[in-house]
Amino acid sequence: MSIGWLLFRKSGKRSIGRLVLTASAVALGVLMILAFTAVVNALDTRSAHSNWRLDIFDENISGKIIDGVNPVEVALDTRGNLNKWRNNNITTVSMFKTGNNSPQIIGMPIPSVGEYYVSKGLDKIIKDNPDISIGSRFGSEQIGIIPDNLLSSPDSLEVVRGMSQQEASSATIHTFKAYRFNDNTSIRDHGIFILMILIFGATILLFPIVMFVSIATQLGSAQREKRYAAMRLVGATRSQITHIMAIESFVSAVAGVILGSVAYLIARVPLAQIRFDNERFWPNDINVSIKQYCLIVIITIALCLIANWWGMRHVQTSPLGIARTQRIIKNSHFWSIIPLLLGLSVFVFVSTPVGNKWFADNSSDSMMPLLILMVGILFVMFGLILAGSWLTSKIAKLFAKKTQRAPILLATKRIAGYSKQVFRSVSGVVLALFAGSFYLTAVSGIDSFYAQSVSNNGYSQLKSDVALISSSDYSANFNKKLNSQSYVESSAIIYELADNRAIRCDDLETYTDKICPVGSKPTDFAQINFDSSVVKNVSTIDSIPVSATEDYFVKLNTNDNIEKLRTFVANEAGISSYVISGTYAHIAIVSPEIRELSSLAYAGIGVTLFVAIASLVVSTIGGLFERQRSFMTLRLSGMTVRQMKLVVFIESIIPLFLVSILAAGIGVWVGIVFISVLSTSLGTMLSPFYFAIVIGSLIIASICIYSILPILKRITSLEENRTE
Repeated sequence: MSIGWLLFRKSGKRSIGRLVLTASAVALGVLMILAFTAVVNALDTRSAHSNWRLDIFDENISGKIIDGVNPVEVALDTRGNLNKWRNNNITTVSMFKTGNNSPQIIGMPIPSVGEYYVSKGLDKIIKDNPDISIGSRFGSEQIGIIPDNLLSSPDSLEVVRGMSQQEASSATIHTFKAYRFNDNTSIRDHGIFILMILIFGATILLFPIVMFVSIATQLGSAQREKRYAAMRLVGATRSQITHIMAIESFVSAVAGVILGSVAYLIARVPLAQIRFDNERFWPNDINVSIKQYCLIVIITIALCLIANWWGMRHVQTSPLGIARTQRIIKNSHFWSIIPLLLGLSVFVFVSTPVGNKWFADNSSDSMMPLLILMVGILFVMFGLILAGSWLTSKIAKLFAKKTQRAPILLATKRIAGYSKQVFRSVSGVVLALFAGSFYLTAVSGIDSFYAQSVSNNGYSQLKSDVALISSSDYSANFNKKLNSQSYVESSAIIYELADNRAIRCDDLETYTDKICPVGSKPTDFAQINFDSSVVKNVSTIDSIPVSATEDYFVKLNTNDNIEKLRTFVANEAGISSYVISGTYAHIAIVSPEIRELSSLAYAGIGVTLFVAIASLVVSTIGGLFERQRSFMTLRLSGMTVRQMKLVVFIESIIPLFLVSILAAGIGVWVGIVFISVLSTSLGTMLSPFYFAIVIGSLIIASICIYSILPILKRITSLEENRTE
């Protein structure tokens, strides 16, 4: 091994560029794997922080009767909608001790009536906005902060409050009896579904990285063959040459692991600022365990060694100084398309009435349909890679038959004969475009769906800075007190009828976007149904029944004062009241998780395309060096550098465009079928953004290929090849 190391040190200087490239590829892969693992761990740990609260409402955990223990009455308070900060919910848990021997929560004794704990995030909001008196919605005295280990995030908005026996027995609240509180915050097993999601996501994200590492390790194999032959000529054994090859891969892999690990440590700080479900992670939760890290390092180094061995396994080194790659390039066969056909058959079956019915009947009570879809997608992904060279060969042969131009004929003949090598360079882009097309098609209908949800929400016709107050327990002189608030510009009574509400036509246009019919009198009452779809014109009635109850429209001087209004209503009408903001009603109710997952997926697609294009460039450069002798022969035979550039460009463009467009089309179709199975309300459409990504990726890839073609002039010059 010492001789192999010495030979590597002496010859490694000439390979410094290739080794740096390989190490960089490995570093990028390690960084992405570590970051991906850390975020997954943080998500698991976040859920573990909330286990104590979930266990309260589990009859098999906290609900089991324990002799001699007085239970705690616990309720997840969902009365009204005053437990909010702006447009975010405040999770409120109400508790009542039924005796002195009631269980306790470690670090947070059960609060008495009027007492409450708040999360760190909510405590900061309360301190930053003392004039709003948010705490008065939950009790009269804040007695502490909820411990960090019981909070899912430093930004989570949570309250644990004490309630009275009368409140606990009220018909408006549903309580559970807790005989103990589970202090176990360990990560739970999420089952095969989450595992499949993670495997699917990691595969899409990391496969181009693996391809990049494989291509980078093979870069310059022709030059290495010459060097190894020279070493054999001066006495090096084949075993020593093998050691040098292994050491080269090992050193670059270790260097990449170190660089990637350092980059990950630096990236932990910004990773902790990533918001998922609109909340950041606890910094200590962004972590990779020692076991996970060791496994990642071992797998990374092993993959690098295997990739290097696979790329150089056919190298033949002769002690006479002749080095040639003696492999016979085998043509791709039809069997290589079988995995792709198997994957597509899953979605063909789903598209049929029989398959669609089977998936619909089994999706509600079984994970099997979703697992089948995931497996089908993976088969399509890897099937595209396996079938790509066969498709490339067939397409090239078709072009060769139709063309009369020499550069195109040369390019297509080489594609047909070396389709595996040619497709290898564009495979990363093909996979990235399939994955991107599938994802963007699958989520394309979400925005329109949520936009439609706004148009179908009657409250969205409330004007901005207008709020609707609804309660069954107004205090005396409520309307007078309401109008005395400095942030209230005006108010109007809205009457609660049997099936809808009513407001005077004179006030209708002040608080809503609706209008009374032409000819209506200002004293007529417009009938409004906020629970139905949006309509602009309304019907009117002449009078209001005596039994109608009163609610209130409020015009605020700015919606920033909505929290002051909520606090006022909580104090004057009770926590079971509602304050509906017209400003927030115009905002689609979109789960932050969906938005953030979409953002992360877009970032993942961007990184994947970047790596895929970088892999394309590296592979093309490596291919040029491998064919240096062939290009030199062509130039000596009279072919110009411009003609050689055109040949190489055509070699890359044909598989890049045709197979990529095919992959993108398959991705769109698979995405449409996938969504049709999972949701009957989500539609699919191809946005301009999608076409911009596909077209832009192909244009950027073409520009990158064209930018490296000038290297042909250098590698075919007489000065560069004077020893050939």
